[in-house]
Amino acid sequence: MKISLWITLALLMCPFAMRAEPPPPPGTVIHHSPASSGLYIGSPSLCVMPDGSYLASHDLFGPASKEHELAWGRLYRSTDRGKSWSHVRDFEGFFWQGLFVHRGAAYALGTDKHHGRVVIRRSSDGMKWSEPVVLTEGEWHTAPMPVIEHGGRIWRAIEDAMGGDKWGERYRARMTSAAADSDLMKPESWSFTNPLPRDAAWLGGNFRAWLEGNAVMAPDGSMVNVLRVDNPQVPEKAAIVRISGDGGSASFDPARGFIDFDGGAKKFTIRRDPLTEDYWALATIIPERHADPALGRPSAVRNTLALVRSKDLQKWETCSILLYHPDVSRHGFQYVDWQFDGEDLIAACRTAWDDAEGGARNNHDANFITFHRWENFRLLSRKDDVPMPEPEMVKHENGELIVRGSEFEIGTLANGEKAFSNRPYVWHEVPGSVGGRPFTRLGGGNRALLEVTAKKELQLQIATAGALPGIETGGWQASADSFHYNDRSKTRLQIFTREIKTGETIRLPKGNWTGSLLILPAAP
Repeated sequence: MKISLWITLALLMCPFAMRAEPPPPPGTVIHHSPASSGLYIGSPSLCVMPDGSYLASHDLFGPASKEHELAWGRLYRSTDRGKSWSHVRDFEGFFWQGLFVHRGAAYALGTDKHHGRVVIRRSSDGMKWSEPVVLTEGEWHTAPMPVIEHGGRIWRAIEDAMGGDKWGERYRARMTSAAADSDLMKPESWSFTNPLPRDAAWLGGNFRAWLEGNAVMAPDGSMVNVLRVDNPQVPEKAAIVRISGDGGSASFDPARGFIDFDGGAKKFTIRRDPLTEDYWALATIIPERHADPALGRPSAVRNTLALVRSKDLQKWETCSILLYHPDVSRHGFQYVDWQFDGEDLIAACRTAWDDAEGGARNNHDANFITFHRWENFRLLSRKDDVPMPEPEMVKHENGELIVRGSEFEIGTLANGEKAFSNRPYVWHEVPGSVGGRPFTRLGGGNRALLEVTAKKELQLQIATAGALPGIETGGWQASADSFHYNDRSKTRLQIFTREIKTGETIRLPKGNWTGSLLILPAAP
């Protein structure tokens, strides 16, 4: 069965629930892949062809994909400046790939699967494409990152994934380059710098990973690699790696190489303005209202896209908020690839948004790729910010307490009852001490925040998977009671207790996949 037919059948067979159609996401929808398909949209990429047409691509990841075997990607074309899009073709062996135009031809460069080989394709018109050529074997990681020409060479940042077995530690920063007039389809045209492994001791021991670097010409004319940095707190960071002029070596000074960069914990794309020589980026920043450790690491907050600018690559300012949704857990604007288009800026975005099924699985597992145009982008300022409404809060009140938060509903804690709002799991082995009690049912993997205000002095009970990483249960006492839901691991939730005084308000622990569900007093 051809790959295009396989994907089409997977998308058509997904079970749509009968719901009212919600408002579409901002921008123009290029493609929609509902959560029930098990195919999530990743790695949006965008380029402008010499004839003025636009090409956009993305890959597919998730449980119904073959991302770890031989990944799939899709290509689209617009001939009306992004107002409408047509599906051109599907690719096999297409993952984390970025489109770029060089010497009048289009190329796609990335990997053939999750941590796969580096491959490249070529097209003279954007419609007919060559078979992929393997540039190097091994295990590699990347995203759709900029390709720039400078000093007689073209440059692209990349990481190898051969520095270990775990996410983060395995990624080693590198740069690949080729002579600008060479045949880019020949592996011998490309060279790679030495790999730079991460050091967990950087940033005071809070450095987890660097990845998804940008090839950028620095103000002094040298080549640098500006990388995303995964660290556990704000301000978010980026790292600047120095590259030799011949593309042979890379070096990093941890004392001077880290910069504050809002949105730096997620993938961002930097390009230098050919008109003003300013540096621009679209970054998934964290507004102050969402800078809460209870939401998890900064990389987990993806609901705000901003236009940011720098004169020197060192100091960055937020010019304007372009896209926003108040919900953090199931809405996201991320992995945005963009291009200059005269006075405008055009972009392709991996978007997690509402749909007729109930929306994306979570903010990471996006269900849309969307196209956007921001006219006269150099003139945008904070007065042009999109509206930023406060997050919608849910409230539940009884005679003993008030619960406020986001994205919860009241369920019944009993064997066979639904455990999470967004999964089919049910409870098992619920102890009699809490059986039949109401509880705050959450979305598994979501970043809901719950706070409790006591109307009188009482003992609170919560349940959480204390064995999972990310949860902070300081101040809570573990009990011997536990129960589980019917995932493969039969993950157990342990019951914790805490005394709370009249009028006191506390926030429930949040951080692991299950979150903390509040076990409410039995109804009178």
